[in-house]
Amino acid sequence: ATAWDPNANWPVTALAVSGGAVYVGGSFTSIGDSVRHYIAALDATTGTATAWNPDAGWPVNTLAVSGGTVYAGGKFSSIGGKAREYIAALDAATGAVTAWNPNASGEVYVLAVSGSTVYAGGTFSSIGGKARNRIAALDATKDTLNATDWNPNAIGSFLPYVHALVVSGSTVYAGGSFTSIGGQTRNNITALDATTGAATAWSPDAYGEVRALAVSGSTVYAGGWFSSMGDSTRYYIAALDAVTGKATAWNPGAGPSPVEVLVVSGDTAYAGGYFTSIGGQPQTYVAALSRSWTDADLEVGDGPASAIFSL
Repeated sequence: ATAWDPNANWPVTALAVSGGAVYVGGSFTSIGDSVRHYIAALDATTGTATAWNPDAGWPVNTLAVSGGTVYAGGKFSSIGGKAREYIAALDAATGAVTAWNPNASGEVYVLAVSGSTVYAGGTFSSIGGKARNRIAALDATKDTLNATDWNPNAIGSFLPYVHALVVSGSTVYAGGSFTSIGGQTRNNITALDATTGAATAWSPDAYGEVRALAVSGSTVYAGGWFSSMGDSTRYYIAALDAVTGKATAWNPGAGPSPVEVLVVSGDTAYAGGYFTSIGGQPQTYVAALSRSWTDADLEVGDGPASAIFSL
């Protein structure tokens, strides 16, 4: 750990970096030596809070920065001194809320920006002036009635939601808790056409919720509460072929609790969550994993990573 220490008084659940600022969201009310309700900007060098202060009315789950705009999603119904239900756009310099107002009907868990489109996932049933179940694409250039025609319609038998979104070229990968999306039966993970919203043939079939996704080249990394991907046992973390959807040999086998966040950089995959073991080694809540690692790299006596934990 470096000397950078904003010292939040409650958990931070969202991070986005732009220039010299680290934008943070969560359930904190104090961070960077200042009172900040659920959202703040921190100096990337000192860790102190800047003057940027939208002052959300309730926790922020997700942040995405695009140009001069910070998009926020969460549990709030007000931010920047104005009414905003669960989603808002903020000026990255001043913190003032913009006129952009999709007005979601329920909590927003995840945001991803691609060009002039903001993809949103959560528990909502309407957003941007249209009926949209748990996933939507929003026009960043329109202030209201801004849901596009893209409508994958994520549904499920029990409290369905979308918790992870990654845009890669012409594909939007989505993870969460659902049994149907994009007009097809898909269990908790899918790839959607970024133009039509239809599910592609890619179908890993996760047995359990998917909470995190990351894409690098021809591989899609997934984390969550699952115990298998298709016909392969994979506890809480997996690597999937971006063409076939099949689990690769990469199998760190986290446990006994899930992976909540994934970031890939170069030859390393970083994982965070509630696990206390991963890759056949004791590791508490955060780990760096070689992307070339497989069960064959375990030392004698470790046992296969996929068999360390049973549900």
